[in-house]
Amino acid sequence: MNYLILVIAGIAITIGIFVGALIVWFIYFWRRRQIVDSLIKAEDIIGLYATVEIPFNADSKGKIRVNIKGSMVDVIAITDESREFNSGDRVFIIQMRENKALVVSEDSLM
Repeated sequence: MNYLILVIAGIAITIGIFVGALIVWFIYFWRRRQIVDSLIKAEDIIGLYATVEIPFNADSKGKIRVNIKGSMVDVIAITDESREFNSGDRVFIIQMRENKALVVSEDSLM
């Protein structure tokens, strides 16, 4: 009777160690395949919609807030349009010029 319990306990421990090692192995290789890159480049910003935080127009600079890679980032914004952008307006980023986002109004895209 005691021998049977020891055999079953040994088999259970062996299977537990094997399955645990297999899970660790799968996690290790799955994590190696993931690419983690939090660096934000100009090409990541172009083509995104943003919200105006500090108003601006063609003669001044303002600030927009854009969601990039799961993070909210504030960027200096400029425009060539003749209209005034107010806080809360949605804009579309079309280009980066010297670390400033060139934007157009969301309405001009439609």
